[in-house]
Amino acid sequence: MADSFPEYLRSKETVSHLTAHDVESKPRTEDVHITEDVEFSAMMLSENVLAGLLKSGFRRPSPIQLKAIPLGRCGFDLVMQAKAGTGKTCVFTILALEMVLYDVSSLQAIILAPTREIAVQITQVISDIGRAMPGLRVETFIGGLSFNEDLKKLQGCHIAVGAPGRVKHLIESGNMDVSCVRLFVLDEADKLMEKSFLQDVNYIFGRLPAGKQVVASSATYPDQLDEAVSLYMRSPLRVSPSANRPVLLGVRQFVKPVRFHPNSLAQMRIKVEKLVAILSLVPFTQCIVFFNYQGRKRCARS
Repeated sequence: MADSFPEYLRSKETVSHLTAHDVESKPRTEDVHITEDVEFSAMMLSENVLAGLLKSGFRRPSPIQLKAIPLGRCGFDLVMQAKAGTGKTCVFTILALEMVLYDVSSLQAIILAPTREIAVQITQVISDIGRAMPGLRVETFIGGLSFNEDLKKLQGCHIAVGAPGRVKHLIESGNMDVSCVRLFVLDEADKLMEKSFLQDVNYIFGRLPAGKQVVASSATYPDQLDEAVSLYMRSPLRVSPSANRPVLLGVRQFVKPVRFHPNSLAQMRIKVEKLVAILSLVPFTQCIVFFNYQGRKRCARS
């Protein structure tokens, strides 16, 4: 995975400004559909941000966007809890684009993500929606890529999207100036509050200006996220349009028990065998399999 990642990163750069699908083209569940007669054009957004949204295929806000964007634009610290795929990234993208001063060549927003792939995806979304912003510079800072290239990307960067380890390294080495940061976003905040990330996140937070706005985005609301709220935020507002269940409507979940093996490699192979058996029985045209460790991806491919 590490060897092929730069190629993956380059591939996204060859795609200029993707256009989102038309959410009104077919019936949608209440996860992404609002009953209010509201479009983004009525949400008092700047002309350039609105133009980027429209060109990217966004017309009507989803429930989380309708609730969170006005509160975020008022400067409140936010905890956004909404199901995966319902538009949380668009919320903090709009907040970042509306607060950045583009005629000032300083870093003004930092967005942390737990994986390199998510960081790249966020950068692309911000670049797409911000396509009409004059002089916008949004860059990705992640491990596995050249540190010297990161130093070049920092020149004139307005919005930095990255993994905690690389962002901490850049700050610690004195190369990333965070004195002008006004927005700090924790995407997949439940993961960022785990022990493997928490020390780096705490370091980054401690180096940022006191008056920044903090936004935490998560599909779930575990105890760790409550702890983050008390540590990082000032009287935060919790925004959650559908707190009753974390799974998208129409998605079915199944559990398949597997036997235990003390050898982690053998255990992984047992799981892959079970997965292959399931996929052999369930008809599908496309499939995404999630692993929580890169080593397991390599094991599965081998």
